[in-house]
Amino acid sequence: MWSKVKNTFITLLVLTSIVTIAIIVYSKDRTYYNDDSVVGNSLGNIYNGGLFCEHDNLIFFSNDNDDGSLYVMTSDGLNAKKLHNDKASFINADDNYIYYVRANNTKENKKGSMPFNNTGIYRINYNGKKLKSITSNPGSYLTLQGNYLYFQKYDVENGLLLFRNKIDGSSERQLVKDAAIPMGVYAGELYYTAFSNNHNINKVDLLSFTRSTYLEGNFAYPIIHGEYIYYLDLDDNYSLYRMKLGGSKPTKLIDERLSTYNITNSGTYIYYQVDDSDNSRIERLNMNNMEIETLLYGNFKQIHVTDAFVFFKDYDNTNTYMQVADGRISISTFEPPIITE
Repeated sequence: MWSKVKNTFITLLVLTSIVTIAIIVYSKDRTYYNDDSVVGNSLGNIYNGGLFCEHDNLIFFSNDNDDGSLYVMTSDGLNAKKLHNDKASFINADDNYIYYVRANNTKENKKGSMPFNNTGIYRINYNGKKLKSITSNPGSYLTLQGNYLYFQKYDVENGLLLFRNKIDGSSERQLVKDAAIPMGVYAGELYYTAFSNNHNINKVDLLSFTRSTYLEGNFAYPIIHGEYIYYLDLDDNYSLYRMKLGGSKPTKLIDERLSTYNITNSGTYIYYQVDDSDNSRIERLNMNNMEIETLLYGNFKQIHVTDAFVFFKDYDNTNTYMQVADGRISISTFEPPIITE
């Protein structure tokens, strides 16, 4: 009797061990997929370099104090932690992974870097482990939507081209033979702004892969927010406009030359940089009353927004600043810690 019980116990133990090992092996390289509605970062942030990305009460960011290394902090700007030594840009995130463009070729301290793997697009877990290469080619304007990554990829013979790849890196495909900038996927079509031949807003059907023009014009950095498309009009000295989604009722919002802009998540403010020689400055427009406030005079760049904050940088990268997104003007210097590994 005891022998049968013992044998049964050993058999169950062996089976349990086999199942456990099988689960571990299966989970080791398994990719966890998203709903089609998942968006990795706001379009305004991507246009500005994707140096900050907020997801699920966490802000992933490129820490200038640590040569651009990939960090994470809580949404209140506290509890910073280093994830990886890679210099990260165009950061995106979903519930399981962080995606970014590796720019180690631009690090000031290149100690330990190898020329053949200084660039590319990578995926990493929230704990900073299981780094996975999506492509080793230089890239930019990385945008996550659903289970696909859309990005510019550099080709030695043809320059920058618009590609997409699945988040597991298994299905790379060229979408547009141009340095087109992806805007996002709506109803199965990827919208993008052309670069070489025109600056229309175009789209490509992601089933047939046929391309067509959505709106003709001379657009730069169009952002869809609510029922409007905001954009810089290249035919009007880079002035800021908005129009209805179908292209009707274009309205000029800022009659000055802008170099960049971004919109707070609430839509209350538009932060923008005026490019005006000795009168350059960063300002914000209150969309409720159309009042303009000046934050600082000088040259600034890379305006990023999270729910609580707006981040922007000196043009020469000296400082990164933070401002409460929808609050009164009270600018401070963003000084995250340097965490040694």
